[in-house]
Amino acid sequence: MDAHERRVAQIVRDFMEAYALSAQIGRRLRAGDLEFSWVKRLVGESEECALYRLKEECHALFRSDARARRDELQAEEIFDLAVGALFHEGMKFREGYYLTTSYGPRLDQMIKERSEAAPLTKAFSRVFEAGRQRMLESEAEAAELFDETRDQLLVVIRKHSDSGAIARALLEDPIRTEQVFGVPVGALLQSIYGSASRGYQLAVESLIESGHFGGAAALLERSDGQVAELEFRDMSRRFARGMQQYYAGNVHDSLDYLADWIDGGAPGSQAWSDHAARVLESVAADSDGNDAELAGRASSLTDALTAARA
Repeated sequence: MDAHERRVAQIVRDFMEAYALSAQIGRRLRAGDLEFSWVKRLVGESEECALYRLKEECHALFRSDARARRDELQAEEIFDLAVGALFHEGMKFREGYYLTTSYGPRLDQMIKERSEAAPLTKAFSRVFEAGRQRMLESEAEAAELFDETRDQLLVVIRKHSDSGAIARALLEDPIRTEQVFGVPVGALLQSIYGSASRGYQLAVESLIESGHFGGAAALLERSDGQVAELEFRDMSRRFARGMQQYYAGNVHDSLDYLADWIDGGAPGSQAWSDHAARVLESVAADSDGNDAELAGRASSLTDALTAARA
């Protein structure tokens, strides 16, 4: 997997986090129970802030990628500019919210107490009311800009229509993905990859390629119509579970799963066969002299794998 692809996938994750967080902030603001800690999670000048991370990642990747084709670069540059605008709009909201919620109550208290600052209270009241209005306008502007930036992100994603890393990012939290993009995840995958099942297949292959065998198995075990359509779904799940069980120390269970996968023709890429062969060879070597039966079974499965892939 290419490093650029991995970094774009992380940008997709971080954008979805920022989008969902911004929507929560808007709901809490309107309900009157928004705390400043939520605003700080979204925007600020540190890595803990979702929009700050997103801005920095976009600037680092999209302003320095000399390898990208011109059409890709243009789409990514526009997205980068939109993220920068989102960050600045978010900072305006943060400052307005802080001023309104920190100084507004103090002013109200001074008015109630008829303090010596009374001659200025009317002027201050106008200033804070104007600030509150600007804060509300910034929140509304940011919400609209988030939607427009999301649409531009889809343009970027569609230029990576063979990316398993991005498919993984979209499938990690299907509920959040649907909330962000406003369509069922299957329909979203179809619009990007040509079919939902292809998006799932690319995600599974990416997980296995990266050694996330448990994650691949869990994805294949979802009760989802698109997963059910995957070719070799059951065999792929058995391979992934076999690898996951081996690294979890459950060697007997691992061989059971791998045996079923091999009996099914050992579908998958050459990399899958190489993974399985290394596991079987390791079991045969580690078990020799300690568990002759296990070693013998691993050796037999190695021969069966070679025959299946011949």
